[in-house]
Order: sequence, then structure tokens, then C-alpha cells
Amino acid sequence: MILADSNILIDYYRNRKSELAKKIDSLPVAICGVVKSEVLHGARTNQEIDNILASFTTFELLHTDEYDFEGVGFMLQTLRENGITLPMADVMIAFCAMKYDVPLWTRDGHFRLIQGLYPELTFYYPKEK
Repeated sequence: MILADSNILIDYYRNRKSELAKKIDSLPVAICGVVKSEVLHGARTNQEIDNILASFTTFELLHTDEYDFEGVGFMLQTLRENGITLPMADVMIAFCAMKYDVPLWTRDGHFRLIQGLYPELTFYYPKEK
């Protein structure tokens, strides 16, 4: 299983016939609540929202609980103590990937900064054709 970041899903929704879309459709892809929120935030119409919500059911959902937010808070503090300030959403996504021990598929460079302190965060890199 692979945790997809919102930037991957946004590209997926923009062009459902792309190589990226074919790759996503062929893999066991998961999302988490933060990714759902970020993707929905970018929707422009009610029809887009309906389509996105319907498509979410095709992905595994990685659940979070109240203790996960404590873990994210500790991660944010550790990052800050090391001179790294990042959006809470990115740290939450990284936390979910580590919690479920799944690689993260992203194009966002923030996650490399997290991996510098949390080497257990791994990434998925699709093979190019």
C-alpha cells in the first residue's frame, strides 16, 4: 500500500487518462483525512466535490485518532527545535505514513526535511516508462 499526498491526487483528478492516473488505478493507494481535506479544498464546483467524494471510496483510508494529534504535536516541536517549520498538514501526512508503515507518494519537498529527522519516513517513486 502507498499513501498518496494531495499533490498526486490533484494531478490524478485533472487528467484521469494520464500515465499517473493509470498508475494510481493499478496500485493499492491509501489516503488520510488531511489529504481528503486538501483535495476537497481545491474543488471549484459542487459537481467536482461530488466526483471527488465518490472517488474517495476507491482508496483505503488510513484513520487517525486523538493520540495521533499528540504525536504530530511532538513531531512539530522536534522539527521546530531543529530549525524546521512546516505546515501541520504535511507533518500529519508524514505521521500517518509512518504510523501505518507505508511509503508516501509526493512531489512536495517538505517531506525530505521531515525524513532528515525521521528516517522511518519512506517514499514511493514510480518507475518511468
